[in-house]
Amino acid sequence: MRKSLSIVALLFVGLLGAQSAKADPCNGFAANLIQNCAFGTGDFTGWSGTATADAFNFVDQGDPLAIGSTPYNGLANEAALGSSTDEDLSQTFATTVGQQYTVQFALLNDTTPDIGYINDFTATFGGTTLFSESNAAADGYTLYSFDIDGASTSTTLDFTSENWEGYFELDSVSVAATPEPGSLLLFGTGLLALAGAARRRLCR
Repeated sequence: MRKSLSIVALLFVGLLGAQSAKADPCNGFAANLIQNCAFGTGDFTGWSGTATADAFNFVDQGDPLAIGSTPYNGLANEAALGSSTDEDLSQTFATTVGQQYTVQFALLNDTTPDIGYINDFTATFGGTTLFSESNAAADGYTLYSFDIDGASTSTTLDFTSENWEGYFELDSVSVAATPEPGSLLLFGTGLLALAGAARRRLCR
């Protein structure tokens, strides 16, 4: 019996992993609300804001100055943000009031600022600050994740940044409705029921 339950548990974990692997490449969310989430078009298609019109912001295929490998998700592109004044990069999408959303993005800074030079990066969701840093040291990619409730039927995810000496690299951006815990429980219960039925048939 314990062996059967172990097999079911492994199947459950495996299926969850398979769901993630075959889903949207931006953090495994099939229902990602972000267009061009990994900048696969080679430009800022789907994005808006002042950053899209600044020559110091662009989409590249890797950063030789960065710590670790880039782009983050192993695909072809990432956004390089290096304006000398605060510029914003954003997308607006339909949301449901009270629905919880998981917001994720991967970020690195390729250059530690010298005295007299600055950098800053802020991410907001519907005007609520999710993440903010300034005078950040050079680092490798970090995947940031936040859960936040929708407060309107239309929400903007906005990244505002400046980097006088180097670039912030942004990749793998996603916004998706957070699955209800009950959905996973029902899924697991269904697997257990199937395993039980299979065991009964094998024991006959």
